[in-house]
Amino acid sequence: STTSHQTTGSGDMRFLAATDITLGGVATTTGNVSVTATAGTILDGDSDGSVDIAANGLRLFAGTGIGQLGGSVNPLETTVTTVSARAAGGGINLRETNDLIVGDVSVTIQKVGATGAVSAVTDATQSDVRTTAGGGSIVVRTAGGALVLNDGSALADNAAVSANGGGNVLLEAIGAGMDVTANADVVSGGGHITILAARSVVFTANADLTTGSTGTIDLEAGSGSVTFSTTSHQTTGSGDMRFLAAEDITLGGVATTAGSVSVTATAG
Repeated sequence: STTSHQTTGSGDMRFLAATDITLGGVATTTGNVSVTATAGTILDGDSDGSVDIAANGLRLFAGTGIGQLGGSVNPLETTVTTVSARAAGGGINLRETNDLIVGDVSVTIQKVGATGAVSAVTDATQSDVRTTAGGGSIVVRTAGGALVLNDGSALADNAAVSANGGGNVLLEAIGAGMDVTANADVVSGGGHITILAARSVVFTANADLTTGSTGTIDLEAGSGSVTFSTTSHQTTGSGDMRFLAAEDITLGGVATTAGSVSVTATAG
């Protein structure tokens, strides 16, 4: 129910279902939370923008989708430090209230048996934000904080965000003065990639931006700059690219496409 809350102090929480999980009220802990909808979707039971999960780390796995995209847009609202998410064709839609790091999350709970004794159950470390089938799109936005993209240890492939097939990607730091910092790759098989920051967009060493086919790339720094490391490459097939900054743009590596590229440093 939307008025049903799940609360502990610092203990982890684990929600597991064969199909769908519908979150209601708010799950609150200073520990970590794991939500697994094995063959279904992790849904937000309300549409009022209220926080669904407040925790340190959040591990999400769904056989179909996380949040809703398309005709019925409804993200999962979070107040967490670190997130990792896996879904398929239903895509991923997350909205964080504060700063958010894409990275490693694991969860261990104590399962109570019929004798009253407990045994530890662990959902192993999961990394990155990924769709793994069906061309699922990815939308991750922070309402009032920075967004940092790290390559996790569970799948150490130098990618932090990866959309399957033609899945599109939107990464956005909405709050004034907030940045998007990529310390690892942002990838789509052939969808469009948009990265928006209220202030600056930064790609650090070896953090590439890659899509294929006719996928396009759009980076926008609202009040600051766009900066690429000298080992950060931007690549698509024949799609256009657009880099737009209020201040400077520092190119690094090489931007490669059979299409066209626009680079606009408005006041820099």
